[in-house]
Amino acid sequence: MSKVAAFPNDARSVKNARVELKTSAELKDMLREAAAAAGLDLSAFILNAALERAESVLDNQRRRQLSTQSWQQVNQLLSEPAAPTLALQALMRRKKDGRHTK
Repeated sequence: MSKVAAFPNDARSVKNARVELKTSAELKDMLREAAAAAGLDLSAFILNAALERAESVLDNQRRRQLSTQSWQQVNQLLSEPAAPTLALQALMRRKKDGRHTK
């Protein structure tokens, strides 16, 4: 997973939106400890973790979306299934006749 730069040093990156959350003192202490271990302040640590998770969720969602053309192709395949192969026909005959193969 890519490392997200939550607080770039670029002067053009204006931080003008605020995100607030409430937690227990125990969880805050754990987050501070983890942030210190990662060499980040608490805000950068939380924002990096949230951005990494957001990227993962969005990437996963995008992989499951079909283009209009792909959706039409799936629907066409479902509405017009392929004819059974000779091997499948033979297998269906054997099952119908009560013969089982291993």
